[in-house]
Amino acid sequence: MLYRREIDGLRALAVVPVILFHAGIDVFSGGFVGVDIFFVISGYLITSIIIGEQEKGRFSILKFYERRARRIMPVLFFVLLCCLPFAWAWMLPMQMKDFGHSIIAVCLFVSNFLFWKETGYFAAAAEEQPLLHTWSLAVEEQYYLVFPLFVMFCWRFGRKTLVAIIAIVAILSLLLADYGSVHFASANFYLPTTRAWELLAGSLTAFILSGRTQKPNEILSLTGLALILFSIVAYDELTPFPSFYALPPVIGTALIILFAAQGTLVARILSTAPMVGIGLISYSAYLWHQPLFAFARIRSLTEPSTALFLTLSVTSLVLAYFSWRFVETPFRTGRITMLSSAPRVLTATAIGTGLFIAIGFVGSRDNGLQFRLPQTARTVLAEKANHDPAMDTCLFDKGESNIEHPVRACLTAHSTSSKTILIGDSHAGAIAGEALREFDKAKVDLYAMSHSACLGFSGFYVSDPKYRLRCNSFFSGIENYIRDSGVDTVIMLDRWSLYIDGGGFDNGEGGVEALTPIYADLLENESEAAGRFDDARKARVLERYLQDIKKYLDGGTKVVLVYPIPEAGWNVPDLVAKAAMAGETDPIFSTSAELYRKRNATVLAAFDALSHPNLYRVKPAEFFCGTIVKDRCLNNQGYEKIYYIDSNHPSNAGAALVVPAILKAVEASRADTSADKLATSTETP
Repeated sequence: MLYRREIDGLRALAVVPVILFHAGIDVFSGGFVGVDIFFVISGYLITSIIIGEQEKGRFSILKFYERRARRIMPVLFFVLLCCLPFAWAWMLPMQMKDFGHSIIAVCLFVSNFLFWKETGYFAAAAEEQPLLHTWSLAVEEQYYLVFPLFVMFCWRFGRKTLVAIIAIVAILSLLLADYGSVHFASANFYLPTTRAWELLAGSLTAFILSGRTQKPNEILSLTGLALILFSIVAYDELTPFPSFYALPPVIGTALIILFAAQGTLVARILSTAPMVGIGLISYSAYLWHQPLFAFARIRSLTEPSTALFLTLSVTSLVLAYFSWRFVETPFRTGRITMLSSAPRVLTATAIGTGLFIAIGFVGSRDNGLQFRLPQTARTVLAEKANHDPAMDTCLFDKGESNIEHPVRACLTAHSTSSKTILIGDSHAGAIAGEALREFDKAKVDLYAMSHSACLGFSGFYVSDPKYRLRCNSFFSGIENYIRDSGVDTVIMLDRWSLYIDGGGFDNGEGGVEALTPIYADLLENESEAAGRFDDARKARVLERYLQDIKKYLDGGTKVVLVYPIPEAGWNVPDLVAKAAMAGETDPIFSTSAELYRKRNATVLAAFDALSHPNLYRVKPAEFFCGTIVKDRCLNNQGYEKIYYIDSNHPSNAGAALVVPAILKAVEASRADTSADKLATSTETP
């Protein structure tokens, strides 16, 4: 097969946007399409090799796998080896455990399945996965395992039949990808069934050029380049992908391969020394960049700067050059004499794979080798698992509508019944334990009932398929209990803004909550399938909030309305533990109070506008924000007070900031003190 300089230039056009996309450079918001370019190139090159050898009657599957092993495994093993000391020194236990799993998956070329199950490619948590990018390598290897055998089997039926079968499979894969981009987006992104058409597009390109001279065409090659550049700058993480949106970069790559013959403008651009040079080291550069970025994020207490990411981008190219020259090239060209034959190469690959799988198993043991951490960090991390037992008992998850009320463990200890009930989602569940204890000390009855991912009212459904209709069934039962038992005071605590906006909290400082979007809509609008960004849906959800609150108030029930609890964005125990690992003496982390107000502006304004003699308000922001650090909402105070168990649920320490005000509001309601009071506390956190 003749060497084509412009193909190496095309590799550069693929890898640089990927690196800069992961570096967070906005103009490369669609840089992830570089992976699709790689898929087309791989399909073209591998198929060209297979066709050439099949036509000469000398194709060997053993030799094919030997070449793949020489090309892929040495530098992959080298990068994995270089990651190990940084993982040991900097990773939190869960990160180390996940890293161990990912090493195993990478070595078995199934990391795409692992990351599909564990995380989303565009999620914040994914950015701290050093081996996340190997999902595409796994897809290619799965193609390499199947496609040669497929060609060998179908070759006997003739070229036209083989090409027709490949075209049909490619079309079916594309149609599945477009369907999957809406109905199973995460699986669609990672799995080979919805990526196969991109590799097969390269294969079809190889068949078109096989036995023919490449015909230069300025217009078509420039069109191909324009399609790729358009995708890189116009797409972003909200673009459904892969889908029909992947056609421009895939078709663009195919057009360049077919028509950017030497002499065309596109070929001259792609054949320049810098483009070819980066293309030659593109595989190594691709392997290096994600570990560099991930470990920078893992090491830093806040989001690293753009300048640092640009520096690391250049560093990835420098490291790529050295690994290409001293690792990739010697192994690929057979200079290593002890690996001079296919059996030796494949045996060495098997041994290396076995060793790294063993390392992966070790890394995932003992809760991620927790003994590596200083005691302070281990104590802080215990807060994550130390959620109040009430969350296990009084926070429901399966939409139960036939509960025998009251559940004894969810009542204050001194009570046999209660005229006051705390209802809501997991935020209500998170404060339930502290509330039950404090109310019990004050000899005030309380009953706590909450459900994960559900507003505290019937008549809603949520977008998460797991909870979609559970919310309505659970809170219909709760409302029946409230009515039948004569409850006279309802404490309402929900993550109100989440169900309107649908997205996790981004604190603007590197703390981006890893949350699959979840939003609510009215049950009667379920057939409309309104999306997260539908303004009409948002408006009617907020209006129903107010209607349901007023329904209680106008019916004579007193309502203690708890405004949104400030969210942190980052996992607070993890962040504080990282500070301990970095030797910080008395860390205090906080988020912007202004951003809290902006995030919750619609809900805050609507709640402030409510007025009724039976209404009492509690504003958690008064106790989290502006108390220690001006215009900031506290996440912790040193290592002793950790106010969250994750990125948004208050810990017992966090609940203790709010519960006294809730208790005060309930006591005021029972004493019938002045109506529509704002419940406040004189205590500082």
